[in-house]
Amino acid sequence: MTADLPPAAAQTKPERLLSLDAFRGLVIVVMFLVNVGGNDAAFPSWFPHRGWADGHMGNGLADYVFPCFLFIVGAAVPLSMRGGRGKDQASLRRIAAAFWRGTRLYLLGTLLICASIAYTTPLTVNVLARWDILPLIGFAYFMCVVLHCTPKAVQAAFVAGVLAFKWVLLTQLKLPGHDSVVWTATENYQAYLRTSWGWWGTAVAQGLPAAAECMFGAWASSLLLAGERNAATVQRLFLRGVIMIGASYVWHAWGGFPYSKDFFTSSYVIVAGGVSCCALAACYWLVDVRTLTTLEPLRVIGTNALAVYVLAEFLWRTSMMHWKMVTPDGSDSILVAATRAWMQHWTTPTLGSWLHVAAYIALYWLVARALYRRGWFIKV
Repeated sequence: MTADLPPAAAQTKPERLLSLDAFRGLVIVVMFLVNVGGNDAAFPSWFPHRGWADGHMGNGLADYVFPCFLFIVGAAVPLSMRGGRGKDQASLRRIAAAFWRGTRLYLLGTLLICASIAYTTPLTVNVLARWDILPLIGFAYFMCVVLHCTPKAVQAAFVAGVLAFKWVLLTQLKLPGHDSVVWTATENYQAYLRTSWGWWGTAVAQGLPAAAECMFGAWASSLLLAGERNAATVQRLFLRGVIMIGASYVWHAWGGFPYSKDFFTSSYVIVAGGVSCCALAACYWLVDVRTLTTLEPLRVIGTNALAVYVLAEFLWRTSMMHWKMVTPDGSDSILVAATRAWMQHWTTPTLGSWLHVAAYIALYWLVARALYRRGWFIKV
């Protein structure tokens, strides 16, 4: 079909990366897998969130979900500036629009917080000062757009400064009231900062690293936009990811700064960025370079990721974790546990657990499929 077009038009690359939609859908699926699977013995031990782990910390599969979302949010920024929300707009207008969008994401996250605490806690205006996934994404998105409007040197200085700041904060500063650096699950300088500075403490301790993760995504998509759609571009992105993973592991294993989602450590930010680069490179090679597949099952859910996430979180917080249902032994349990128990009763403990997760994913995939077929793509 392109043979009849002028050479310039025939060589024009579409701005939308189908591979980014597929990657986004993959992350949603993994999120459902680890959230619903939880600590069920039917799933591998490396599935759940790792947590403090007696000071060893580290990452489980669940720990990569949030930073991958941040990476994808950042990766969409250069695309949006070239052909979407920010096309042909001055920097100040782009920043103002990003502030408003970030605020909407923040408030949407606040509504989800309200949904989760309404059963047990009276609602007050203080709920607006609570951070969660969407508020952090909104903040990081705004920061990423601001930085995208600055020279590359400023962007690099910001990321390097944030990574260095987190290292100093957790490993070099003496905790007030102590004679030395303290870093335990409950006592550490990050917790002190969040307690002392309140809302701003969380913005600094977690919001800034989240913005750095977004910048890794922005740089990745900028590389794809600048290069040809060929194997060489894929290799550059994949190599970047491998180098980041290697560097982060050195910091984690021998540099005294382990991976930790709870503390949003710099090594964690880097390894998540590296893993995201490799995953995006694989999707890009399959979908946009070799066109071996469109990965439509993943893109179906990836193109409406926000709608699916909000719906799933709302139902999880208001019904799945509160409504009671009779179990096979005649007792009762919360809905999510009871439905798993019934599937295990009808099959086997292991198969029932996997079927339960598969059914949960399929339910939301069907919702996303209905939106996709109608061309409804819900955005904030």
